[in-house]
Amino acid sequence: MWCWQKTIAEKYTRENILNDVLQDNSMIFEMAKEDVAKILQKTNYNFVVQRLHYDDIYGTALEVTKKQVVRILEKKKGFLFCKNNNCSFENLDLIRKIVQRVANNIKNLFDDRYKNCIKRSIKEELINNFDDAYEDDLLDILIEEETQREKLEKQSLEQQEHIEYLKNIMKIDSSGRTLLSFA
Repeated sequence: MWCWQKTIAEKYTRENILNDVLQDNSMIFEMAKEDVAKILQKTNYNFVVQRLHYDDIYGTALEVTKKQVVRILEKKKGFLFCKNNNCSFENLDLIRKIVQRVANNIKNLFDDRYKNCIKRSIKEELINNFDDAYEDDLLDILIEEETQREKLEKQSLEQQEHIEYLKNIMKIDSSGRTLLSFA
């Protein structure tokens, strides 16, 4: 199986990789999109990939990541460098750290502790789209509504399975009476 991370790590230098990350049409970020989605699907953030506009959220996380990379390169300190003596990671580790950073930045978009939390912008957008403004957090309301819909679908499926089960154990004789069959 082809591993894009390993291929890029072998072909390009650290400087090429970091320069690519800072470009608007970054090859690395384009390749990382699916990997980031897989990381999110393995965590509690599966709903981001499944239900929200992943492309928009991914783009927002990329902008945050680019700003972080610029700051880190200026300070020569941060997730792109080792803890001691400003050493740097091997290219493959560097790419993996960048992919993980994008996934973490997406998670941070939903955390009120961070200034780039998009709950606020989603709330403002939803308020602008609706005449009535909810007092509760609108993103939480949307997630709750989706959870309720899934529960109702599950209950409906269980009821259908129960009806099928009853049909299978019930027999009707020639006089129209229902007989139970336990075969």
